Amino acid sequence: MVNLDIHIVGVGNLGSSLATGLNNINKDFNVHLYDQNPEFSPMKNSVIKNEIDFINDGVLVLCIKPKDIKQFISSYSDKISDNVLICSVLAGVETSYFEKYFDNKILRLMPNLSIKKNTWFIPYTKNYDDDYLSFLKILNKLGSISEYDEKLFHVITSIYGSGPAWYLELSAKIVEAGQKLGLENAEANRIVEELVNSLPSLISEEGFAKTVDKIKSPNGTTEAGLNSLEMDSFDKIIHNAINSATNRSKEISQEINND
Repeated sequence: MVNLDIHIVGVGNLGSSLATGLNNINKDFNVHLYDQNPEFSPMKNSVIKNEIDFINDGVLVLCIKPKDIKQFISSYSDKISDNVLICSVLAGVETSYFEKYFDNKILRLMPNLSIKKNTWFIPYTKNYDDDYLSFLKILNKLGSISEYDEKLFHVITSIYGSGPAWYLELSAKIVEAGQKLGLENAEANRIVEELVNSLPSLISEEGFAKTVDKIKSPNGTTEAGLNSLEMDSFDKIIHNAINSATNRSKEISQEINND
């Protein structure tokens, strides 16, 4: 759709990443930014408004914190036309919550910060059948997209939305281990950065477990490290982390619905 207006409310890390990704394709739509306390603008020559006047059409993308949704609805529900597609990236906030206050079509996304590079993945769910305003086609230019049942969104949020933190935390711990074993900080960081950069080339249709089997050799260094991880219950540590994040997503949903 030509001249589609996309309104992004909340210009924090995720809102900025989305704006950057959209600016990279920047065709057939106009991006408008809103934030009461913006730290910076992700787009050159863009103006960040403090308040919404009235949105009559287009797409409204909510990138605010989940705890702020009640205040947003109280302040702006009467300033958003029913024609507007409401798009949410709020962890734990289900489409049914929006349906209590709006008659609009609702699209829920769970991207992560990689959307600014236009090469990654966006899980979504929606309460309508068609591609309203062709917005899914626009999202597909930010990366591949895939629809899921909303009941899976708590674990999707934990794995994909929070997932970069799990891998980066692991990388930070590998850096720390390298330093303790004799590497300088800069050396350890460089080696781990190159390690992370090499991982995409190892991903295949065979699956992660089979790739691990190919990398390790009997009685080798990789197997020694993997055996140590198994003895230290690495699988339990990861399961508990994902389970804790999933439960927190469910708690947020309950807190908002009971508020």
